[in-house]
Amino acid sequence: MPRLLIVSPYGTVAGGAEQWLLGILHEGALARAGWEVDAIVMQEGPLRDALREESVTTIALTIPASPVGIAMRVPSLRRAILARSPDVVVGNGVKAQLAVTMALAGSRIPTIWVKHDHSHDRALARILGQRATYVVPTALEVGLPTGRTDAIVIEAARPPEPLPAHDAKQELQARGWTPERRLTLGTITRLVPYKGVDLAIQALADPGSEQWNLLVIGGDDPATPDESTRLGTLAENLGVADRVFLAGAIPGAGRLLTAVDAVGVLTRPGQPGAPTKEGYGIVASEAMMAAVPVVVAQSGPISRRLDTPEGPAGITLAAPEPPLLAQALHTLSADDVRHRLGAAGRAAAQDFPTQTDIARQFVDVVERARGGR
Repeated sequence: MPRLLIVSPYGTVAGGAEQWLLGILHEGALARAGWEVDAIVMQEGPLRDALREESVTTIALTIPASPVGIAMRVPSLRRAILARSPDVVVGNGVKAQLAVTMALAGSRIPTIWVKHDHSHDRALARILGQRATYVVPTALEVGLPTGRTDAIVIEAARPPEPLPAHDAKQELQARGWTPERRLTLGTITRLVPYKGVDLAIQALADPGSEQWNLLVIGGDDPATPDESTRLGTLAENLGVADRVFLAGAIPGAGRLLTAVDAVGVLTRPGQPGAPTKEGYGIVASEAMMAAVPVVVAQSGPISRRLDTPEGPAGITLAAPEPPLLAQALHTLSADDVRHRLGAAGRAAAQDFPTQTDIARQFVDVVERARGGR
């Protein structure tokens, strides 16, 4: 039985990269094709248990996410990988692929880099891309910095149906959400500075945004454990704390987006080594399934997806700046505008690939890597 080993950099299950991976494993195509799957996670966290629930033998190695930290743990990672005698190794993200590339230097084991975002593009994308057997970006633009003309794009699958709006609101209210204004901008994200939650808080303070609340679903990231405190302090200083609710991490949060009136995907440049823009952005697809318009901070894969045959499904800002976001919120204050954009998104989402489609594509790449094709 061939053996696939997956290396994942984080312990969380909330990120788009982790959801992409878990969706493929849950679909079962790898098992049906006869593959035995192991995993190494580079941080402790709920992902280990989630992988085990998918019958994936999983160990956690505490490996710092920085290049220097990874380099220091290369010998132990190499031993852990080789002990499992994998036929193919998958690096699920740039930090995982960096670790895999360093650990397997001199080895002939084929590797697949699943590239989800634009982090470390300038420093690492071409190097890692050249050394991987296959590069699998989750959006066309995400793969371009690798220089690989044979990259195989495998997007995220169509999200599941969301909850009815009434049920979604009830679940959030049970967690303490009591919106003070008529309209709510929602976002689902890890709390790290480059995700732009502060952009939304600043936009809320604009005089034209009085009708809007902000709902933030997501927990602190280990790399920035004080981000929620920083955001809360910012909201207090700007006088909008009563309109900002930090809900923390909620499993399956995408199903709750029917409770909000717009969804923000606000990734922006600014944090060293972090993505300069969003990659595929699964939250945007979840919003489209929920018939909720999307506001994206800058052009990229999401803005391309929002340009649907039925018309725009959201608004792309000219730049990730609070006044421009406030202007977008003012536009979305009109019920007819929100309904028109939401309907276009919902119609387009029906044509997104299914989880079965995605899983079959991934199995094909794994088989190619094993066969040296």
